[in-house]
Amino acid sequence: MNSNTASVLWLELLGGLLVVLGALLAWLAFTLANQTIDPSLEKNLLRIRLDLPGFLDGLARHLATAGAWMAGVGGLLFFGAAHLVRLFRLVLGLAALFALGVWVWLAF
Repeated sequence: MNSNTASVLWLELLGGLLVVLGALLAWLAFTLANQTIDPSLEKNLLRIRLDLPGFLDGLARHLATAGAWMAGVGGLLFFGAAHLVRLFRLVLGLAALFALGVWVWLAF
């Protein structure tokens, strides 16, 4: 299969965008995890039972997880686009053969 088909290029574009967005989320998580908080602010927030460092740490963990998943899926799409298109075409061909086979079976 030609690797310059439009479907492969669209999958590579989508994969590249997911990798970039995953890297941006990872950078945001890293920034939040290294955020320093004024001790007097932290003490005052703990009076109203708001754990800001714990909240930022949890948020950073969730953002890092989402960024890793996005980058991983984007990498699979970017580097495996030609294989995915080949697989999709095979599955669609088998589905068409199945539909024709059922029609022939019911017609006779």
